[in-house]
Amino acid sequence: MFSLKSGKTTLACSLALFGCSTSNNLDNQGLAPLNQPRAASENTIAQWVDSNILAPEGLSLEQDNIRYLSGKADLNSDGAAEHFVLIQDRYFCGSGGCTAVIFDNQGNIISQMSVVKPPVLLAESTSNGWRDFMVWSNGAFRLMKSSGDSYPTNPSLEPEVDRNASQQAAMAKVEETELYQQDGYDIAPSRATKIWAPSSIYHFTFKHYGDPRAVYHAQVDMASGVVEISHNAVPAK
Repeated sequence: MFSLKSGKTTLACSLALFGCSTSNNLDNQGLAPLNQPRAASENTIAQWVDSNILAPEGLSLEQDNIRYLSGKADLNSDGAAEHFVLIQDRYFCGSGGCTAVIFDNQGNIISQMSVVKPPVLLAESTSNGWRDFMVWSNGAFRLMKSSGDSYPTNPSLEPEVDRNASQQAAMAKVEETELYQQDGYDIAPSRATKIWAPSSIYHFTFKHYGDPRAVYHAQVDMASGVVEISHNAVPAK
């Protein structure tokens, strides 16, 4: 792997892999100014899911092949992570979204909410000592604010967050890069898959006439102005 940096644009020339697993422990990978909190292991989180969410419904991860996404962040700045778990199984999902649970680092349920779809984004703001976050619910991003004890149970009733203007500004930054200006085309937004990814980060895909079979991925941090571009290499025949 090698990378080229020019100003605040980074072109990473490597194979970019994108996907998810049955129970992803998805960190923010240094994209947000968060300290690394004490956090439970993935096996421990799976036990919490089994005992607190599935067992009361007569289900289990092993027997019923339940899928979920998870992410961790220190929401109340106490040095220990809170863990967001989004169940991805039709038993826990409806047309509006799926069940999500926030555990503290001891496995206690802080909040449970319905009608949640990814992405789930960390905001820069706080309410009552807890970090705000955004979820996709009922056709829009919704801002989730803590009461000091818990978060709202129905995100679809919470205030909408309009991210269109900042997304367009982020897209313009990609279009201004030398690589895109040289022959880029068909730029389009793509959603973050990481749970609790920073809300300042925007993702896009585009194509390039110089390598028309490849898909280029751009990440823009609107807090720092940094643009990073990578591409899926296409094996030569």
